[in-house]
Amino acid sequence: MEIEIENLSDDNPAETSSTYVFDIEREMANGHTCAGLVRSLASVMDTEPNRMQPLHAAVNCDAIDALFRTRRYGDARDNVSITFHYDVYEVTVNANGKVVVKE
Repeated sequence: MEIEIENLSDDNPAETSSTYVFDIEREMANGHTCAGLVRSLASVMDTEPNRMQPLHAAVNCDAIDALFRTRRYGDARDNVSITFHYDVYEVTVNANGKVVVKE
């Protein structure tokens, strides 16, 4: 699921940027948070994942997958989030499975 929110600049009304919200809860539950991030970024960039700069060039994918891995009894981690930059985007991943991508 993808939601796009268009943001108008207060300084210049002709200047807009977009914020996209994705749900990667399924990938996160299976220990593949970075796979969900790649899918989300590919959607925003309107490209195939194999044509993108590798995500691991921007972040440590093993660390992100470990950070958001579910606990022993299947519970998600509480109040964990991480923000990083990929290309011209600011990407925030939350433990609830939501990814926010801002231009």
